[in-house]
Amino acid sequence: MASVTLENIDKVYPGGVKAVDNVSLEIKDKEFMVLVGPSGCGKSTSLRMVAGLEEITKGTIRIGDRVVNDVAPKDRDIAMVFQNYALYPHMTVYKNMAFGLKLRKYPKEEIDRRVRDAAGILGIENLLDRKPKALSGGQRQRVAVGRAIVRKPQVFLFDEPLSNLDAKLRVQMRVEISKLHARLQSTMIYVTHDQVEAMTMGDRICVMKDGIIQQVDEPIQLYDHPVNKFVAGFIGMPPMNFIEGALAEEGGKLFFDEGNFRISIPDDKAAKLREANLTGGQITVGIRPEDIHDPSERNDAADHAEISARVEIIEPMGAELYLYLTTGKTPFVARVQPHAEAEVDGLKALLVDLSKIHFFDPKTEAALT
Repeated sequence: MASVTLENIDKVYPGGVKAVDNVSLEIKDKEFMVLVGPSGCGKSTSLRMVAGLEEITKGTIRIGDRVVNDVAPKDRDIAMVFQNYALYPHMTVYKNMAFGLKLRKYPKEEIDRRVRDAAGILGIENLLDRKPKALSGGQRQRVAVGRAIVRKPQVFLFDEPLSNLDAKLRVQMRVEISKLHARLQSTMIYVTHDQVEAMTMGDRICVMKDGIIQQVDEPIQLYDHPVNKFVAGFIGMPPMNFIEGALAEEGGKLFFDEGNFRISIPDDKAAKLREANLTGGQITVGIRPEDIHDPSERNDAADHAEISARVEIIEPMGAELYLYLTTGKTPFVARVQPHAEAEVDGLKALLVDLSKIHFFDPKTEAALT
């Protein structure tokens, strides 16, 4: 296996469209790195440049110690799994998995051993004589993964491989690919627009926007310590609530005033906001839906601030309840226990966990605490 290093990579398309902007990223040997972001953020283009399917406008890509800028895709020792499976419809599963090895003139016995080993790992031994049209979407994706496994490449590349599957099958395949990584101990780069896939699968996650890397970190660090408003809003489901308001100093305490409610800011966070010289100005507060609680859920509300809002929509999710609320000025979402009392158009008292609130500069959108 091998590390993958991107150094100051640019990709500019005809007409001056910059898809990837000065991207530098190191994927460690045996690491599962997820590239995540909205459509058009440059994640698939970055992956395709590693694969050699897109030319690099500027920069250097290394696989292990070898610069591969001018190396043909077939000589990079990588294997790629595509969104649309890319199976040959006229070939059986066995022949689809064996095809790449046959092109490389592997002995027949070695091809058979590798195909059957990969089929055993993926649980598709009974499908080897079928053609793709006789397979379900999940089975086709397993075959596509198996075709990559038999190559025993230095690096596996996955380009949104689960996006054509239904919700239940996506969860199942997510687990299968994670188990596969643990078993093969291989370097994997995985592209997705689904932040749930990113959070559950990646050793580290690279969040991209407009061709620029926003943050690279472990999943829990991205969740707890986003570097800016974009990362904070992209990671987490439902997304983080953003509330505009003013910082006011009163009696030695710092308060956030939304207009319809006011909360006291904990001393440690207040000290950082004072250091940034933001008192008396506008600021954006971020509160995750799961950090807004029904009063019945808290025995000790000492570290919470009470707010009141009108309920607009109630979404029962089984294990929890999503409340869509408004203060009259700001809409936000709370994720509470399934039996919390609430009525549409009724006022609802809620508790905000003050230790979990985030602050963002309203101009630069950078995280402040």
